Amino acid sequence: MSRTKILSGNAYLYEAKLKEEEKFFSKKELNKILSFYGMKVASGEWKDYAIDRDKEKSSFSIYRHASEMPIYQIIKKHKIKKPDEKWRILSMTGHEIKRNRSLDSILKFLQGKRLVLLK
Repeated sequence: MSRTKILSGNAYLYEAKLKEEEKFFSKKELNKILSFYGMKVASGEWKDYAIDRDKEKSSFSIYRHASEMPIYQIIKKHKIKKPDEKWRILSMTGHEIKRNRSLDSILKFLQGKRLVLLK
């Protein structure tokens, strides 16, 4: 006799519950970040990126070279107490550079930043 699992209940409610618990960048947010990243790559300023996620936050790390520490981290906090703390930018040293409630203002801030290598 074959072993079969019988699921009872509403599968759609279970899927909806899983989606509520899942925290990440939305498709629109990720599109904005990757479009901005693509412009910086085209200009030769940035070379690599990494995306990370845990229960409390999602982060998009930006690298000048793949072997270095990230020069910036764009962080979206999922559990926030104040609306101004939803989006943050961290520097290479881990210090908070900017915090805001909207992704657009964070990207606008990074647009003005021009890193120049001095010899």
